Amino acid sequence: MLNIVFGLIAICLGIWGLFNYWWYVLDVFIAILPIVLIIGGVVALLAGIKNTGLRTKIREGKAQNAESVSDIYR
Repeated sequence: MLNIVFGLIAICLGIWGLFNYWWYVLDVFIAILPIVLIIGGVVALLAGIKNTGLRTKIREGKAQNAESVSDIYR
């Protein structure tokens, strides 16, 4: 019950702060937006690499290189 009360108080203070200090909220949003875009781009890039199978090809290439190196030392 106490968590609900503190949660409601936090929500009310957050809404009050959002309306009273909206220009600061806008500044923070403008500052965080490039970081969010970079992180989103990296996630999209990694998802695209995973879906294309490029990662598997890289692993296969490393395995073939490891086999050829082990053949040299035999």
